[in-house]
Amino acid sequence: MRQLRLTPLWRGLCIALCALLVCGGLYLLERRADVVWDLTPDALTELSEGTLDTLGQLAEPVHLYTVFRAETETSLRQMLATIAGSYARLGPVMVNTIDPVAEPGRIRGFAQSGRSIAEGSVIVANADESRHVVIDPQSLYTYRMTAEGSYALTGFLAEQKITEAIRAVTGGEEKRVFFLTGHGEAGMAACSQLTARLESENFTVGELALAGQTQPEEGDILLMLSPARDLAQEEAEILHRLLDAGGRLLLALDASLDLSAMPNTAGVARRFSLEFAPGIVVEDERMSGWWMNSPLYLMPGLAEGSPALSGMSSGQRVIIPGARAVTGPEIPLSGYSYEALLTTSDKAYICPIDSPSMARTADMPTGTQQLAVMVSHVDEETGREMCAVLMGSLYTLLDNSLLSSTYNLDMSMSVIRYLAQREAETVIPVRSLTDTSMPALSRQESLQALLMTLMLPLAAAAAGIFVLMRRRKK
Repeated sequence: MRQLRLTPLWRGLCIALCALLVCGGLYLLERRADVVWDLTPDALTELSEGTLDTLGQLAEPVHLYTVFRAETETSLRQMLATIAGSYARLGPVMVNTIDPVAEPGRIRGFAQSGRSIAEGSVIVANADESRHVVIDPQSLYTYRMTAEGSYALTGFLAEQKITEAIRAVTGGEEKRVFFLTGHGEAGMAACSQLTARLESENFTVGELALAGQTQPEEGDILLMLSPARDLAQEEAEILHRLLDAGGRLLLALDASLDLSAMPNTAGVARRFSLEFAPGIVVEDERMSGWWMNSPLYLMPGLAEGSPALSGMSSGQRVIIPGARAVTGPEIPLSGYSYEALLTTSDKAYICPIDSPSMARTADMPTGTQQLAVMVSHVDEETGREMCAVLMGSLYTLLDNSLLSSTYNLDMSMSVIRYLAQREAETVIPVRSLTDTSMPALSRQESLQALLMTLMLPLAAAAAGIFVLMRRRKK
């Protein structure tokens, strides 16, 4: 049988034609079938199911702006451009970049009074830009503390933050947070940083008295922060009726409060078979070296799987000094769900607030202490869900130096976002960052790498010469 032989010219033309067909096919798949070839280690073009569901429910377009100067070229800009392109490809999202130098007026239109928008921020706005959320660049990452005391990047939160912002600016219902007042509680003035974060995420924030004319509606969130005086009986009854109707409550009490003289306030926790234990939580001395070398500065463990802490990761540090424990329930109420959000080690103990020493004695309750507990209940007749979070500290809410150096405020914001949900929303996972850095080699390792680099071509050449000589002998 005669073999078909092609000249080198025809072989080259056939190879070129095959390459053109492959490239043309890939082009059609990408342009016509929305197929994306993502070879990056972090797969930034692949959006999660929660984001796809959110984009699929949009009834109007959304604006997504990244803030960068024209000459800025950073890895953050590249990652944001990639993930923003995925939003634009898969939903009604219009992506643009705002240059803060060339367009200062455009930036001022989104900035809150007295605040600036940093380069690297992301701005998400609804169709007419009447509602918007500014995501600062620091909040786009998760961090962990290294043994040397520095911070290392562990995750990329851009998709989570952008999708949450889209939900916030396109939500049909207004989300309201009220600080309860009238009993010496910490209000908006004492929680200015929390108030600013809430307003930046399009929450309506205000204050109200339980017996006043303005009353919260279903889905509104009540913040009751360490009242100095007890609730009146009428006020306690109003609060319990609100909870029975599907209310949302965040109750935080300071360890210095004497709840034995505040039965109505303590009764809010007792309705859930929970109690704020008298005394202050102390960590075991073997665990106290984590922060400030003090057993009173607690670094609690976070319930990673909890939907109330979906905006947090295990590497994010929360520090709570001078906390009290939330104990119970000894017998859980039927139909109620309980979840410990913040817990100590199993060696922590509760010390009386008036004790002359923090040293542990045999009569002090010892073991894992709950610093924050979430309880929920769905009414079978109405389908309304009541949800409350009880915390034994104000240091994740009240203005203090720890809010700017820890993730205390982020933790509270995650809880409030969860309380504000009108319906179950799919959690957007934190993206793990792939470490692509090249560590410095030692002198010996550098020499080995150089020898291997030189020897491999030499070995290949020697093998080629050997094969060539054998063929000539034949």
